[in-house]
Amino acid sequence: MSDQPPPHPLTEAELSARLRGLAACGAAPAPATGAQVRSRAARRRRGRRVLLSTGALAAAAVVTATSGALGSSPSKPATPPATSVPHPSPAPVQRVTVDLEAHTLTIAGRTFPISAPQENCPIGEKTVTVTAKYPTLAMRPDPMTRYADIRQWAVTFTDRSHHQRLLMWALDPAAGLASIGDNAPPGSIALAPKTGKWVYDAIKPGARVEIKGRQAKSADPDSRCTDREPITGKR
Repeated sequence: MSDQPPPHPLTEAELSARLRGLAACGAAPAPATGAQVRSRAARRRRGRRVLLSTGALAAAAVVTATSGALGSSPSKPATPPATSVPHPSPAPVQRVTVDLEAHTLTIAGRTFPISAPQENCPIGEKTVTVTAKYPTLAMRPDPMTRYADIRQWAVTFTDRSHHQRLLMWALDPAAGLASIGDNAPPGSIALAPKTGKWVYDAIKPGARVEIKGRQAKSADPDSRCTDREPITGKR
């Protein structure tokens, strides 16, 4: 065992004095010079510019990647913007004019003489639409004579009561042309034989026929105005 006595414990005052001595022996940092301060400020500004430049490049890269401007293959050109497909304009409606006082029918720039309806059997319409055509059309037989009335090259329309009615037809060649230019048919329009065939071929379903001229306000019943009777059944 050692014969040396144990060290004497330090008092609080002694411990504080020793700590102050150690602190006094340490070297304090020298104050920074003006050149060092300016150098540090310059380094901070360069650091901020580098950060800003890096952020701008990153943002540009994001925009480029989103838009696909960079990295697009030359063999795959960008798809052009979609354009609206033009729709064809609807076909113009065919126009036909009938003048009851002048006894004329005008279609496709040509005018033909007609026989207008009797005053007691007016058509009763100012504008009608052609709905059907028949090479021959059997009308209701006359109740007195039982004569089978066959009309050639007949053109029909639908009236306001949704009934199909006779609009125009061609005279029988054997009947002559005595009624052309007069008011003769019982509720329709008659044309000369060759004229009626030409009009029949030229006029189209859906054509708008304007009927000009004065028409009687009162009319005889359909039993007498046979051309005004609804057309039904197979013709």
